[in-house]
Amino acid sequence: MTPNKTLLTLALLSLLSACGGKEEPQAPAVPEAAVEAAPADAGAMPAQEAPAEPAAAESGDMVDASSLYAKRCASCHGDMAQGVAGNPALDKLAAKDIQSKLEAYRAGQQAGPKSAIMIPIAKNLTDEQIAALAQYLGS
Repeated sequence: MTPNKTLLTLALLSLLSACGGKEEPQAPAVPEAAVEAAPADAGAMPAQEAPAEPAAAESGDMVDASSLYAKRCASCHGDMAQGVAGNPALDKLAAKDIQSKLEAYRAGQQAGPKSAIMIPIAKNLTDEQIAALAQYLGS
């Protein structure tokens, strides 16, 4: 290789290596409102996780009863609400019956033989979620 080609090759390699370098990861931007609301010693506090399911009443969003049922109910009551492993079928119950049972469970009342299982499950359901589930499942 001639000296000019060698210098040109080295110059191109230098430019290419500078262009293809990895960028250093940057911390995500924190919204200004979050910084203002943070306590003075926030650096020492662990980050708090967002609630798993925000209440529909707070957000004004429609409840996705299908997803809620799949997450919280289907493992015991079946994908089609047919009942599984001794757990009751829900597919032939009236919406008002489902709603009243869920409200009773949420209130901590014994409403059937599976109350010990259902009370903790229904405890955090909102009125909107109960109504949506009842309409989704009720016949």
